[in-house]
Amino acid sequence: MYSIKNKKLFFTICLLCLTLSLCAQEFTFGAKAGINISSINFEDSNYDTKSVIGVNIGLIGNIGVNEKFSIQPELLFLTGGNKWSYDFGNSTDISTSANNRAINAVNEGKVKTSYISIPVLIQYKITEQFFAEAGPQYNILLSIKQSINNGENEDIKEYYKSGTFGIGIGLGYDLASLLPGLKAGLRYTADLTKMNDDDVSAQSLKANMFQIGASYIFGK
Repeated sequence: MYSIKNKKLFFTICLLCLTLSLCAQEFTFGAKAGINISSINFEDSNYDTKSVIGVNIGLIGNIGVNEKFSIQPELLFLTGGNKWSYDFGNSTDISTSANNRAINAVNEGKVKTSYISIPVLIQYKITEQFFAEAGPQYNILLSIKQSINNGENEDIKEYYKSGTFGIGIGLGYDLASLLPGLKAGLRYTADLTKMNDDDVSAQSLKANMFQIGASYIFGK
């Protein structure tokens, strides 16, 4: 039920953006690309997690509201995931550690994800060059695979939701002095809803990432 409410709210925002674009002072579109420093937070504190590098690429629109404010919807392809390790010797869960503590077993794994992400961000121009942005996003899960102890990648999508609702916040810099329409940006995104649909050993999982990249507005 909560997920359905989130989807309705998000698509209401998208409809509002479409309405605004019809009456906007200026509507432009372009493309963007960059890298992600991605991780997945595990609720179970017995897991240690590390970030992995991914990519982001996609299309953007920019709806000018006035001289200071604009709205930027985006359609992005993202890759991410994490690396994790679990030390059975330090586990407080007797049922999972009793047979492994004697040999001090450590499991290590890597999760790989891919998404279609749809952010809708409000941008505020701080100066002629600097701008800040923040807004909601909906992430549609395309794939999630896991390998354990350097084994084969296993498709685990059946245990995860088809999408998650999150937020994004960032800063950008207009590089029009180098090339009209070119911008650079740094953004942090985080899930507000958990990724997993079923119970998994790491309990509740939520993804987050830093995105570093550049965008180009066509026709500038």
